Amino acid sequence: MDDAATSYLLVFTASFLANAAIRLVGDACLPSLVGRARWNALTPSQKYALALTPNSMFNSLLAPALVFPALTRTPPLTKRGKFAVITPSVDGDSSNACAVAIGFMAYDLVSMLWNYEASVRSNGKGLFHLYVWHHVLSILFWPVAILNRAFVYFVNWFILSEHSSFWLSLRGSMLTLGTINTPAGLFVQLAFVVSFFGARVAVMPDLYRSYVNADWAAVPGWQATIAAWTVPIPSMLNAYWGFLIVKSLAKVALGGGGKKKKKTTGAGPETRARGTAAPMGSPKQE
Repeated sequence: MDDAATSYLLVFTASFLANAAIRLVGDACLPSLVGRARWNALTPSQKYALALTPNSMFNSLLAPALVFPALTRTPPLTKRGKFAVITPSVDGDSSNACAVAIGFMAYDLVSMLWNYEASVRSNGKGLFHLYVWHHVLSILFWPVAILNRAFVYFVNWFILSEHSSFWLSLRGSMLTLGTINTPAGLFVQLAFVVSFFGARVAVMPDLYRSYVNADWAAVPGWQATIAAWTVPIPSMLNAYWGFLIVKSLAKVALGGGGKKKKKTTGAGPETRARGTAAPMGSPKQE
């Protein structure tokens, strides 16, 4: 194992253990912070969703902050006029950010499978399987890109997009606790919309150009095949969730959301917040 792989493995392990520690601290502190009576009134799936919030917020701040210095609008051009897919050397910003993000996803995946029933109730069966595949594909292929110095540009932007999950996590917690219909809740929802479109949608034209005009011949065929099939997936998901957010906002603006509904404390799929972001009023999608 070379130095790059060893360093990556160490940061990944540290991230996984840090998330386990955060969960233990959260489990000990959340009942007091929320209030014993309110905590005891929550369902197991609501407790599960709320307990994940510190982990999701930790990852959505640390990983994007680490990768930010490595970001470029597009990859550099090669002599053939194509966007480079090989990075001469992957700096610690990209490698460490990826290891932190994958450490969180690995922990989250284990948590979802270990708490299967609560996770399915919290997310809904469809979203549960979507999260599992999202995490599995990222865990399998992001390290391949980083350690082979190929398509790192795309991984960097995918990591940055996790920033919007900070606000999504807060929104999920406020839904669970029934505090979303407050001025603070309005601010959190607006911040989520701005961060979602800023970190996930606004960058899509550059990601598309960099993908279509990539120097595919510069990498082995197996790497090109993996990238060709997996690189578009996050953008496709973000386009879908972005459409649902716009649809939801348009409904509210046109008065379609004015009908009275049964009061809820946020139980159900919309209380889950992590990874890929979900639209307003809907379950979350990274």
